[in-house]
Amino acid sequence: MRMNLEDDLTRTFRAAGLAAPDSESGFSAALAARRRRRARNRMAGMTAAVAAVVAVMAGVAAFGLPGTQRPDVAQRLDVAPLPTGSLPTVDLSVAKPYRDLWPDALVELPLRLPDGRRYSVEAALGGDAYLVVPRDDRALPIGPVVLNTRTGVARELRPAPASGYTEQARVYLTEHHIAWVVTDRLTGGATYHEVWSAPRDGGAAVRRARFGPDDMLVSVAEVGGVFYASAESSAGGGAIYRIPDGGAPQKVAGSEGYALRFGPWAARRPVGPRDVKPWDRSGEPVEIPQFWNVATGERLTPRTLEGVTLIECTPRVCVGQAGESLVSYAPDGSRPLRTTGVAVGPADMINLYFDSTGRFIQLRHQSGIYLWDRKTNTVGTQQDGSSGDGDVIDMGQRGGKQHLLVLTRIR
Repeated sequence: MRMNLEDDLTRTFRAAGLAAPDSESGFSAALAARRRRRARNRMAGMTAAVAAVVAVMAGVAAFGLPGTQRPDVAQRLDVAPLPTGSLPTVDLSVAKPYRDLWPDALVELPLRLPDGRRYSVEAALGGDAYLVVPRDDRALPIGPVVLNTRTGVARELRPAPASGYTEQARVYLTEHHIAWVVTDRLTGGATYHEVWSAPRDGGAAVRRARFGPDDMLVSVAEVGGVFYASAESSAGGGAIYRIPDGGAPQKVAGSEGYALRFGPWAARRPVGPRDVKPWDRSGEPVEIPQFWNVATGERLTPRTLEGVTLIECTPRVCVGQAGESLVSYAPDGSRPLRTTGVAVGPADMINLYFDSTGRFIQLRHQSGIYLWDRKTNTVGTQQDGSSGDGDVIDMGQRGGKQHLLVLTRIR
């Protein structure tokens, strides 16, 4: 059973798009964002659709040191009452364009690398440096590149891949490194996944681990200079591993069935195959995720707010629906904020994208695309071209340039 058929198709179409003449939209970046989003939803078993939910779900939260408590055991908390009518609000109907709200965060990059290849931007590294993934018309797997837009130098982090590497790299910006995963499909059917890394500020690339021979989804995180990787098998199994320098991966105790979702934060994946049907409103309520920090042992199950139907949570922020409004709040229930101005119905499709800090939430709704800044409780809009999760938002391609909104530049 292939667990990443959709990823394969996405790469094929994306390669064709990047080989075509320059586009005036963010189509290629949107495909990448959709691929990341759907992969996360498929493995976590959560849908970004607003569902009509009758039951009121209770949240729990617990914290502990490694080995003192099972990761899936937590102390129950009461449902927090929420007077949604008196919450601070932000009006989506009067949202201003990104360029008016955050002009200092807008960046123009060359459309192509110095050797002519197209690329997608994964992260801003500070200054004039960006982490990018090159693309070519053959959809060959290429390692990440650090592009300095001031000097024009593109630093390859890994030599050209050997024969057999058939997957594009999955890239992760970790604590001190840039990490990526490449997949090797052998003629006999075995599939191996290699974890590579290189220091952010320069240095040789190192192969840190190899997982297989099964088809897997491998995710990477780094804490305190220590690497972790989760390996989720298409057959339904999986666990999280600590990767020591120069040694074999070591399974983290109690991690069976968990996978890394947000850096070192892991969540339990569904048991067995599960199809996510975002258009089906008759399904069960969205399950409250239980997060576990595999490096610190901290456990967190977001609490729910009375009258709010959960849509999605990260370890830093949650989003739910109350009436025709969206409500965002911290996982402990604090600082709830509510949208107004645009009605969000129970049958509407909502796609949510989050930055790494929990400050920004991108809402993709039939009425438009909105970026909600929870720190200032302001909202911007961009009708065309913006997409993606993480700290860099694609703003389309115009005038031979890539246009980006870099969220880390917003003060």
